[in-house]
Amino acid sequence: MGSDAIARRGRRPGDLRVVVRRPAKMPRTLGPSALFAACYGNVGSSIYYALGVTAAFALGLTPLALILAGFIFVTTALNYAEGTAALPHAGGSSSFARRAFNAPIGFIVGWVQLLNYTATVSISSYFAISYLGFLGKYVPALAPLVTDQSTHVGATVVLIAILVAVNVIGIQESSALNLVLAFTDLVTQFVLVILGIILLLKIRTVIDNIHWGVAPTWSNFLAGISIAMVTYTGIETISNLSEEAKDPGRNVPLATWWVIIAVLFVSAFLPTIGVSVFPVMYDQHLHAYTTQLATTYKADPVAGIVMGFKDDLLRFWAQVWVGILAFTILVIATNAGLLGISRLSYSMAGVDLLPHRLAKLHRRFKTPYVSIIVFGVAAALLVLPGLIAGSKEIDLMSAVYSLAATFAFCSAHLSVMRLRFIEPALHRPYRMPWNVKFGRDSIPVLSLVGALFIGTVFTQLLFENISNTTFIFMGWLALGVLSYVLYMRYRHQPIWEPLEVPPPREREVERVPFESLPRSARYRMGRRERVSGHVAAARHVHERHRPAWQLELELFFARHGAIRCALIVLVFAAISGLAIFVDLSPFDPFGPGLGWSPGLVVVAFLAAYVLNRSHAEQ
Repeated sequence: MGSDAIARRGRRPGDLRVVVRRPAKMPRTLGPSALFAACYGNVGSSIYYALGVTAAFALGLTPLALILAGFIFVTTALNYAEGTAALPHAGGSSSFARRAFNAPIGFIVGWVQLLNYTATVSISSYFAISYLGFLGKYVPALAPLVTDQSTHVGATVVLIAILVAVNVIGIQESSALNLVLAFTDLVTQFVLVILGIILLLKIRTVIDNIHWGVAPTWSNFLAGISIAMVTYTGIETISNLSEEAKDPGRNVPLATWWVIIAVLFVSAFLPTIGVSVFPVMYDQHLHAYTTQLATTYKADPVAGIVMGFKDDLLRFWAQVWVGILAFTILVIATNAGLLGISRLSYSMAGVDLLPHRLAKLHRRFKTPYVSIIVFGVAAALLVLPGLIAGSKEIDLMSAVYSLAATFAFCSAHLSVMRLRFIEPALHRPYRMPWNVKFGRDSIPVLSLVGALFIGTVFTQLLFENISNTTFIFMGWLALGVLSYVLYMRYRHQPIWEPLEVPPPREREVERVPFESLPRSARYRMGRRERVSGHVAAARHVHERHRPAWQLELELFFARHGAIRCALIVLVFAAISGLAIFVDLSPFDPFGPGLGWSPGLVVVAFLAAYVLNRSHAEQ
């Protein structure tokens, strides 16, 4: 009788009735509109801060950087749609990795996701205070939020503390309010785009802003694409809400397509209007090209855009409306980040990947208060460097989010690709378009291309080390690995599990070693009489246990042949060497030095390994 069962007496003496406790499931009440509202409330709010920080790197190519990042977003969103429709459980990429690979890899991905959510809480709350301070010109008491960095950081920490307390108490905003605010935000952005195209857009200025290879440099442009990933904060929202979705196989992909269309429309036009209002100029003091979108209005770029309206009445009401709406929607995005932290940590603790203390529910409020407080404090600590770094704090938080997000997105691509081969019978109500037949299933081309692109921008961002974010990310990763090892040692559990669990031996005879002969050899010819276990033990053949990597290598050569395998290895090595040579050479437009090539090589190798292993396991 397991720990999830309790014994109760039956009607007669001696009777025993076993009642199995099943975990309570959340009611499936969310349709496609509610899923869209929840996701767009997080993803759509990102433009309020992503625009300025992307312009700091991409300058006049900011619209192109956001469009290219949007392509990565499309591949990732469709990948999540397939994975979530097949596995409608909270956890997102961590759940995919745990199902496709093993628990340790699922833990690493989940641990990075926790950093992702922590950075989301930090950056959303920081910019919420920025837009509130923008109203200081009309409410003088709010002016110090913009003019004094210490006040700004302090108010951000206070906002995080308030929302931590709200989440511990368990007060959540209603889904109806989320729906209203999300659609209000969507309509506002559409109206701003239409008015901007009519009143503000100057195509000649947009073209003159482009200085190929100079402003920005190619390395800064690639870093700008990486930073632009912050525009799509919250794509995992639908995945986390899938347990509450009605008919997730239909509604999750439908809501995902709605989010893709809405976000790409806004992300394509609003940045174009922004660089039209604030053209790229050469600064004599800095001896570099810059734009006010990335300096003066870096903390509130959309509020800066509406200041370009010539009509005084329109400009006044647009400023007030954008300031209030941006503050409200960013506070909700901050709260959603804390909810994501609580859901993910609770899910990971439920499968013994985190200490159960992190999933401990409050005695009165029934919320996982320990994890909310711990990661709320981590989010506040991520904001504190702003006391010293000043405006560089925005770059720090954005780069931390982009590193964590690209890592999680790449793992999601590889996991969904592997699941197609190791679980071909899994019911998939939705499949990504563009598939290539391979073995008993097909390779999702969008997942493969998306993983390769994400790998290049991840390592480029890693080597750029913007505001020392690489050290923060690697330190977080090392802390997670150390915590996992210590926790597994504490529980006396193996640290690593094989990707494929080997089948158990057929049987074991008491006080006799395992039998190594097949079942047919343990019967006498012509008679159904069992040979004694001791006889089998006497004929025991010593088995040499080879390492898993050696066995896989032998199987690889046995399947494809020695010559063909040698050619495959040589071609892969030659292409990888060429990529690294170009990356290190002065011919690389992104600048000499390691950047994009390690990510391309590593992800290509991982994809090839996953496909070959999955093909071998069938």
